[in-house]
Amino acid sequence: MDGVAVTLLDDEQLTAHVDSDAKALIEEARRRHRKRWFVIRIFVLIAVVVGGVSYSVVGRPGARARHTGAPSPTKTLSTAHDFVLPKAPNALAIAPNGDLLVLDSGRDQILQRLSSGKFRVLAGDGKRGFSGDGGPAVRAKINVGYQAGIAVAKSGTVYFADDGNGRVREVLPDGIIRTVAGGGTVSLGTRSLSALSASFGQIFSLFGLVIGPNRQLYIGSAKGVYRLSSDGILHWVVGSSVNPKDWGGVYSNPAIQSDFAPAVRLAFDGRGDLLAAGGGGWGLYEKTRTGKLRFVEVFRGNGFWGSLAEGTGGSVVMSYRDGIFRFSPSGMIKPIRLSATTDASPLNAALGKRNIFIGGGGVVVGPNGDIYVDTNTGNAFTSVSAILDLRPSGKVSVLWKS
Repeated sequence: MDGVAVTLLDDEQLTAHVDSDAKALIEEARRRHRKRWFVIRIFVLIAVVVGGVSYSVVGRPGARARHTGAPSPTKTLSTAHDFVLPKAPNALAIAPNGDLLVLDSGRDQILQRLSSGKFRVLAGDGKRGFSGDGGPAVRAKINVGYQAGIAVAKSGTVYFADDGNGRVREVLPDGIIRTVAGGGTVSLGTRSLSALSASFGQIFSLFGLVIGPNRQLYIGSAKGVYRLSSDGILHWVVGSSVNPKDWGGVYSNPAIQSDFAPAVRLAFDGRGDLLAAGGGGWGLYEKTRTGKLRFVEVFRGNGFWGSLAEGTGGSVVMSYRDGIFRFSPSGMIKPIRLSATTDASPLNAALGKRNIFIGGGGVVVGPNGDIYVDTNTGNAFTSVSAILDLRPSGKVSVLWKS
């Protein structure tokens, strides 16, 4: 045709042209394939990273349900107060995993002593006050005096007397803090009442705590002992229906008609009898299963209470002003032998020549039979704060000293 140039390709040229186009198409397909797999790999990598973070935060499936001890040392909500030193320890407890817990009135915090010997914060941000219910315990404000107590349930829940705020609070195994008693406006008395509606008063109104054989919490207060049932009700256990008198020395009277107050420290013996240290005369009292309150003896040293803890063989260990003693189910009180002596001299030696051991602040017995005690700095009876470990062999070790 006129004006049109036509180029005819022979068979060899046509084959070469087709091969060139095919190669281009194949190369383009390969390029798109590589791009698509690169994007897929990026999405997979992001999913793995996100999944790993979620796994480390939430834990293994079912781990929360199986967890019954205190919060693991590696799982803490605390970021600013991981490791600290005690200041004025005044009450001790043992977590289900065997760690020592310290209620420190100098720090307004609860500390957990790890197997490494370090102390980490379990509750309290170190600033005195009240806040934090429903949130992380390490960010809450608490206000504890040197007579406040602490107790731990088998579930790992930690109870403590936040006496400056007139409350008993709990730290759950997941690290959340809540009020379980107090903070209300209804005065304590003889009748049962809602724990959250009760008013304990302010500082020096809440004292020792203990978990009973029935797994319920017993609360020592300025008006006697109350039991917190699982339905959130406070029940009167030991106290007076009239204004408490100065002296609590009574013999075989009904426990709820006894002029007994305050209940500073509590413990149960192997028979299920409740022992209470306190009263106007700073004595040791026993509420038997028959409902009677029996006077045992006056604590040694005027104007001073002793600390109590459940011991081995159904006994109760008592930290007096001048040593460590054991109250047996038979009613006998005997000093615990320390390094071949029967007085507090090994404790004094452990603290230094110029210091003297004053018990009563806190005492607890570990699963291996070790007795842990702290010196009573709150009442200014000693010049040094310390936590001591009294081993079954009689050896005394200093776990911490100011």
